[in-house]
Amino acid sequence: MDSYNPFTFSEDPFEDSKELELEESQNTDLYSVLKPIAMYGFLIILGIGIVSIFMRPLPEVIVVVESDDINKSTENIKTVDTETLIPENIVTTTTTTIPVPILPTTTVPKIVNNDESKIVDSPSTFEILNPITYKDTIKKTVQVVAEKCARDIQYGQDATSLGTGVLISQDGYVVTNSHVIENCNGVIHIATINNVDETSEIKYFAKLIKQDNQLDLALLKIYKTIQGDITKNNFNYFDMEKDTVSSKKLILGEQVEIWGYPTSRGNGTYSLNINLTKGTLSGFEKDAGYKRGWLVTDADISYGNSGGAALDSYGRLIGIPTFGVTEGASWIGYLRSVDVVMDWVGDLDSEEDNFTSFPILEIKEFNPLNIPKYNRDDWNSWTDDDGDCQNTRHEVLQLESFVNVLFSDSSKCYVKSGKWFDPYNGEFLYFASDLDIDHFIPLYNVHLSGGYKWSTSKKTEFANNLDDPDLLIAVRNTSNREKSASSPESWKPSNKAYWCEYALDWIRIKHQWDLSATQDEWDALLEMIDTCPNDINYETAVNDSHKFTDQKIRIYERNG
Repeated sequence: MDSYNPFTFSEDPFEDSKELELEESQNTDLYSVLKPIAMYGFLIILGIGIVSIFMRPLPEVIVVVESDDINKSTENIKTVDTETLIPENIVTTTTTTIPVPILPTTTVPKIVNNDESKIVDSPSTFEILNPITYKDTIKKTVQVVAEKCARDIQYGQDATSLGTGVLISQDGYVVTNSHVIENCNGVIHIATINNVDETSEIKYFAKLIKQDNQLDLALLKIYKTIQGDITKNNFNYFDMEKDTVSSKKLILGEQVEIWGYPTSRGNGTYSLNINLTKGTLSGFEKDAGYKRGWLVTDADISYGNSGGAALDSYGRLIGIPTFGVTEGASWIGYLRSVDVVMDWVGDLDSEEDNFTSFPILEIKEFNPLNIPKYNRDDWNSWTDDDGDCQNTRHEVLQLESFVNVLFSDSSKCYVKSGKWFDPYNGEFLYFASDLDIDHFIPLYNVHLSGGYKWSTSKKTEFANNLDDPDLLIAVRNTSNREKSASSPESWKPSNKAYWCEYALDWIRIKHQWDLSATQDEWDALLEMIDTCPNDINYETAVNDSHKFTDQKIRIYERNG
């Protein structure tokens, strides 16, 4: 009996399965043939690639120069030790030295934006081959510690102000922010570190040379160590010509580094760690007549960072961190541009001439409660050392009179009249009764400035000294009594033409007698020295005679 097949030939489902089995069998045979061929081919290609990598010649160092300088740049060849740290964009090996042309600064290609007004000089070859080291930066960035600063007017409490400064000369000039030392009446210290793991330690005393509250800048001068030694001119510093970048050459988006001594890095004292924050140059703002008086950055500027160093990625000074503002969750920091700083600082050589042409007094604040009570009798003025009945007052009157004096009686003990020049008021006086003999440095001030330690004989010598024509001076009695025991911050002669000599004589006498000054006193003396004419300096201020020269009288005399 024939079997029954319910499917027609075309509908039989088992036929497809048979064909699929046949196809898979054929594919398996083909794969078995091609697989070893493909593997051998891949290994051959891989081997060729590896051999070509190791056998290829070393790439050459290509230095791009402008056409005008090609001949010049190839004349001078310098060998550079490639074991030194070199940026990745310079091709080298670790065992070879490569001749590199010494290129003029103008031969380095420039980065040019689409906007032709934003052409920026690329770093010089020197800067590329000599990246910044943190060791140099921490030596150029110092901490400023100002004492006795009025911070709480309501309660009358003084505080210590902390900030940062940057050294800008080998002999110890420091730029900082004016608000760091504003309303500070005590000494100014400079603290430093040797490495980033140390906390700052006070090493030096500094003087305020000048400040500008509008620009928020101050110039200090380190003048001696904490042990009292005169400082040597060997400070690491930012060269204002070579280590700075004008704001005109800066572009948005450049990296900014902020170096300083934020108070958050300390333990409640001045002793702080140096701190580095980074950000980008976010913008520019006009100020003080400069198109880019302010540089704006998103880098953090913390309390204590004021006056520090704002650097580009090559370690060049671009500004001074000054203050910051917040807008919501955003932070904006303001840097006083280096253009403003350089113009304000001016010629340091002239500052040096003005500053070091006279001695620098020790700054020391005193508390009358901590020293012996002043007693004028201890100073024994006036004495009659030669026993001629004329005490020191009348000796001075005779020495300073431009004419022969007349005495009150035949005993010739008391001077009655003569002709004296009073520099405090710029006038001549003729009657002794109108004159007092002024202790140029008031005895009470001498006492507070260190004279309290003197022996009685030294006090007597100072109070009656006729050897120095400037120690005792005949002036109108009303002026002497107005002056009383005041130092220059409280009283100055009404004759401003005499201010220069007054300040220089004050400094000289205190220096010779090893007397200190307060910060307010010193600031007032510097203010008076700023009035000095060209023909009056530390040397010419000294009077060789008890009588003023005709030249000085022409300078100091008031007409009418």
